[in-house]
Amino acid sequence: MYELIPDMNELIITIMLVIPPASQGVHWDVGEIHNQIQVTFKSGVQASYSAVRVPCHTSPEKPGWAVYHNNVQGQETCYLANIDMPLMVRGPWQTTITKTSE
Repeated sequence: MYELIPDMNELIITIMLVIPPASQGVHWDVGEIHNQIQVTFKSGVQASYSAVRVPCHTSPEKPGWAVYHNNVQGQETCYLANIDMPLMVRGPWQTTITKTSE
């Protein structure tokens, strides 16, 4: 018979991140990556979504897609974005790792 002798305790860490719908964003902008838009929420969380530049009369035909309109120096540009799944999420928090046992 084999006997299992635990030599190390296992630690499972789960991080749950709730991202509000993109429609609740307070600001959006085209980021440094030209095929993404960044939506900023009231909490300070930022989410990046895949986007493509389109004519401004474009209407989203799929659920989970939206057209964002931008007017810079009188020039209107529009982006069609998939707002169902963010590509990257950034937040105002700082990561801290604390030793919890000896």
